[in-house]
This record gives sequence, C-alpha cells and structure tokens, in this order.
Amino acid sequence: MSSPRFLDPKRIHRLIFDVYYQEDIFERFHHVAPLMRGLGARVLAPARQRNLIFLHVPRAGGMSISHTLYGKHCIEHYSARCLKEMAPEFWNTTQSFAVVRDPFDRFASAYAFVRGGGTQIRNLSDVFREQTAAIRNVDDYLDFIEERRVQDLDFVMRPQAWFVCDPDSGEPMVRRLFLYGRDHAALLAYLKPFGVDSLPWLNRSVRIPLTLSPRQKLRVEKIYAGDFALMDLLSTRVAAAIGIAAE
Repeated sequence: MSSPRFLDPKRIHRLIFDVYYQEDIFERFHHVAPLMRGLGARVLAPARQRNLIFLHVPRAGGMSISHTLYGKHCIEHYSARCLKEMAPEFWNTTQSFAVVRDPFDRFASAYAFVRGGGTQIRNLSDVFREQTAAIRNVDDYLDFIEERRVQDLDFVMRPQAWFVCDPDSGEPMVRRLFLYGRDHAALLAYLKPFGVDSLPWLNRSVRIPLTLSPRQKLRVEKIYAGDFALMDLLSTRVAAAIGIAAE
C-alpha cells in the first residue's frame, strides 16, 4: 500500500526546501562542510568498498551498472559536484566514471519513460506522474521541460551535463566518460579489474516510435546544449585516440 498523499517524502521536501528530491536538498547545502562530510560517509560507503565512483546518469544504462557495482539500493542521482563536496580527498584520488548517451536517443528514452509512468522495475514518482498526466505529445513534453527550472524536473528530464560537469567551467568532473552503446566493450574492459565481467540490462522502457520535426530537434538541442557539447568532446577524444594509434 502506498503512503498517504500528505506523507509523500517528495511533497514534504517541496514544502520545506522547495525541491522534490533529497539529492537536491544537499545540492542546496553543498557549502556546509560538516553536513556534506557526514552525508558522504553514507552515500559513498559502497564506492569506498569498490574503490570506484560511478556517477549515475538516468536513462543511460546506469541502473544496470549501479546494481552490479553496489547492490540494488544504490541508485541515487547525486551530481559530481555534490559527491566531490561530500568527500574531496576520496573524489580526487579515486577512479570515477559515468556513462552518457546521445541526447536525441536519451530524449526519446526519457519521453517513453515519462509517458509510460516508468518501467516494470522503476516507477515515475507520484508527484511527476500527476504533473505530466496532461502530456500528450512531444511538444507538450518540451513545453513542460522549458517552463521549469532544473530542480523542478524529474531526473530523467535533466541534462546529463548537470550530473557530470562542473557548473562553472562546463568541463566533465569524472575521470572517464563512456558513450552508451558505442563504448560497451571499453566499459567492460574498464570494469574488469573491479570484478565485473558482464552487465545486466535493467530498467528498460517500452519505446514509443519518435520522429522529431526540425523545430523539435532545435528545441532539444537548446535544452540539452551541454549534452551535445559532451558528445563533441567524446568524439574529439576518440579521434585523438585513433590518431595516436595510427602513429
């Protein structure tokens, strides 16, 4: 049985802190060092056991990796800047990585997730299920995103850059970035020294056939400009690696 409406933690968070998710509460208090250090002892405990920090970007295969590395309860979506504030020394001396996804592909996946109310193993929260109930098409979904600040969006709607990049410089804060799909073999090779030989495929959404108009593509590109910049960075790194190998 679900909790009564007035006991929904997200509604309580909203009432007290003006945000829905607990991760966003700590984003707001990232400058309070004692609080962040105490939180880091809990949040980063599984990462310390693995000696590996995985930053989970939603709708980029992250649940499969998180479950494999840390167990089924480690699916929180803290940003890189927040994790660094929790444990600066650990962050600076430990391997960290994230998987990002082509922004158009991720947009389609997130749209399907929202329209379907989640997946078989991960529901869209009641708050956002209610807020998005009137969305009937891509333009409605784009309107919803454009009209809200990032903290008023479910994690699946937020830019990937919001999770992995420094908010001032726009540069990735994790040490390694992998592109969903393209870099699967490289990701498995990276994880092998940490005892991971394969990854399950969890949290699949039922895809909705999606063809974006030129105008809709422009809107997606504007909303997720930082994500397209990440794609350019990854392409540049691949090109550089090919050049080094050719030499």
